[in-house]
Amino acid sequence: MNPAPPLLIGRSSSHFTRVARIVAAELGVELAFQPVYDLGSRDSADYGGNPAMKLPVLRLGTETVFGTENICRTLAERFPGEARILWTEQLPGAATRNAQEMVWHAMAAQVQLVFGTQAAGLPAGNLYFAKAAEGMAQVLAWLDGHIDSVLAALPPRGVSLFEITLFCLLEHLDFRPTVDWVDHPRLRAFASGFAQRPSAGATPYRFDRPVV
Repeated sequence: MNPAPPLLIGRSSSHFTRVARIVAAELGVELAFQPVYDLGSRDSADYGGNPAMKLPVLRLGTETVFGTENICRTLAERFPGEARILWTEQLPGAATRNAQEMVWHAMAAQVQLVFGTQAAGLPAGNLYFAKAAEGMAQVLAWLDGHIDSVLAALPPRGVSLFEITLFCLLEHLDFRPTVDWVDHPRLRAFASGFAQRPSAGATPYRFDRPVV
């Protein structure tokens, strides 16, 4: 009897969920998917039992794994295959590690802006959101200025977590616009190139709708 596939609990509109789905696709792992429809819920059971009420969550049999990077590493450990994924601790030098840190920061800020101003309807001019938007704009400008040298510094790999997270962030900025990045040609070129990967093509953003 074949075991049930790993179950990913998340949202097809989430960049954090998409990172895990792309890693799974790169590893050749087929995931079952359970969408979370209401981010306004304050019941941790609706988030796969995550007490922080955050997504995504992975279930492997009786084991539950919280958080994007934790899920990615767990999948790579359980289903190593032939994929060569470069992790954060393998990034060479401060510049590349700074780039990964900036991407994680911008991904968190994107959630802050989308949930706060679009989902909750709070004023975008509030200092809390205005500072987040300005910080993200500066991060994107910094990444555009450094992306070529960062990619050139990466060692041989199939793909890096940095590239996956950056791509998911950039496409999410088009999917749920918060901060304009049209004037960042190097980032645009990177996103266009990464979008050709089968794992990217298989995981497009969309809004999950309950089956009636």
